[in-house]
Amino acid sequence: MAEELDFNNLIPELHYYIHRKPTPGWKIEPCITAFIDITYVMEGKAEYTINDQTYIVNKGDLICIPQNSYRAATTIPDDLIECYATNFLLRNQTGQNVSLPLQYISHIGTNPQLIALYNEMHSEWLQQNFGYMLKVRAILCMILHMILDQLLNRNRTGQDDPRIKNSIRYMSAHYWENLTTEEMARRFHLHPAYYGNLFQKTTGMTFKQYLISIRLNYAENLLKSGEYSVGEVALQCGFSDIFYFSKLFKAKKGIPPSACFLEEKKPLK
Repeated sequence: MAEELDFNNLIPELHYYIHRKPTPGWKIEPCITAFIDITYVMEGKAEYTINDQTYIVNKGDLICIPQNSYRAATTIPDDLIECYATNFLLRNQTGQNVSLPLQYISHIGTNPQLIALYNEMHSEWLQQNFGYMLKVRAILCMILHMILDQLLNRNRTGQDDPRIKNSIRYMSAHYWENLTTEEMARRFHLHPAYYGNLFQKTTGMTFKQYLISIRLNYAENLLKSGEYSVGEVALQCGFSDIFYFSKLFKAKKGIPPSACFLEEKKPLK
């Protein structure tokens, strides 16, 4: 796509899912796909032809075939492929079809969290309990988020550090408190300088920047509710100085806190 994709407003429409365990004679007949095909290879190998290119896919590869592409595939008999395949359409909130800015073949390795999501989708797809398609779509959204986060998020490290994950959980629950790098480093028995460097390497932000971002995001929610004044929101989110809060909010969100409140609370006609 020429324009930048808004990842926050993607709406998948799942048409087909399969946990594929082919026989030696398996193949996908040549065709033009009317959907996006995302296939995650769990084991083995296969030969895929996508448009005018032929690829050998291996364990840990992610195949992304855009809508309206030429597709064909065959097994490699001595190393049969096992994979999860999903065929779906992707739309934005105005109903327009969009494509994913992914290469045809990306190696993402073995991801236990991604596998767990596919297993959950598999279970829901087979059981077909009440409202199962709603849940399957939700799982597909989580799968797409995980894939896009791994392949496109420039601030994401190859492997998230559990100490930083736990730090962020704590920050999200105690954002209004006077949290410091020194205090958090003590929680994980780390030197403050090492902890600070680790946090920035993992998140792409300093500890203070990340904490302020959490506070401002929560402040925006409170302001949109229309139930609190700007001063009350500032105090609830850990800012003792309303002018400092307003300056940060405008720099981060592009509008002053009062404008956010006015936008969301329009009088009834």
